[in-house]
Amino acid sequence: TALPICEGDAHAAMNFAATLDCPVIFFCRNNGYAISTPTEDQYRGDGIVARGPGYGIDSVRVDGNDVLAVYDVVRAAREICVKMNKPVLIEAMTYRVGHHSTSDDSSAYRSIDEVSYWDREDHPISRFAHYLKQKIGRA
Repeated sequence: TALPICEGDAHAAMNFAATLDCPVIFFCRNNGYAISTPTEDQYRGDGIVARGPGYGIDSVRVDGNDVLAVYDVVRAAREICVKMNKPVLIEAMTYRVGHHSTSDDSSAYRSIDEVSYWDREDHPISRFAHYLKQKIGRA
């Protein structure tokens, strides 16, 4: 279930997880927008990852467009959860190419050039495909 970080439930969940030593991974996919509001207008500070230490939660930021980096970070977070019985907060920095929902028209707040860049140049699937092609020698 998506839990918006701007909602009080997210903070209550992180506080409970930390104080009760719950082995849970909080995975925040930071796509740069809170529905139609750019994150810089939604909150201040160094993203979501900076909130974790305030609750006593190990926290890490990862390039959410790098499939292997996300895998490594989640794997390490799982180890912390299982072995230390502690929560972990992961903030994956990415970009939402599509609309937020069927009732959202993201062209009202994002340029077509901006969306095209992310879809063409830094999309997780195309990045991973490029990596695989290089790995097997078909660049």
